[in-house]
Amino acid sequence: MTNSTDSTPTIDSTTEGQAREASSGSQPAEVLYCANHPEVETLLRCNRCGKPICLKCAQLTDVGYRCKECIRGVQDNYFNASPADNLIAFVVALIVSAIATPIAAFLFGIFPFWFFSLLIAFMVGGAAGGILAQIIRRAISRRRSRQLRYFALGGIVFGVLFGGLAAALFLGFSPFNLPLLIFAFLAASTTYQILR
Repeated sequence: MTNSTDSTPTIDSTTEGQAREASSGSQPAEVLYCANHPEVETLLRCNRCGKPICLKCAQLTDVGYRCKECIRGVQDNYFNASPADNLIAFVVALIVSAIATPIAAFLFGIFPFWFFSLLIAFMVGGAAGGILAQIIRRAISRRRSRQLRYFALGGIVFGVLFGGLAAALFLGFSPFNLPLLIFAFLAASTTYQILR
């Protein structure tokens, strides 16, 4: 005997899956292709412009994934220096380095042991680079440029060479020694990092 009170309808699995999908409101995701790599499928979009991007094109930011073009557009607002500012950074780094090189070489030559000279070079090199970076930033009114650090680095290199040659010709001592090179390297790397 069958129970006539049990009237639950039977639904096959495909109809049940479609019913669940329809009730939840989810639709199958459309296939997108990366705007820069048309052969790569993706489900990721830039959260600023909505352009489909693949993982090669996506840049993770604090607010989500963005395309490189949107990041470049935001950075263009941040980098506001004129081309003359790069030249000013080069000249300032050149002059300061050319003046500091003979002074540092003389001070490192005072100590009879290289250990003290090396110790001072390690302690003071980074600080000198930080001071130089602040001088450069004030000279260009704290504006920023993508190439500013490269121009400052070039100015430091030429300034060390010119200052060293001037010390050798006019002061009569060889300025190129290991403590001075360590000092110059630390100063240049610190300036480079601060001006990024």
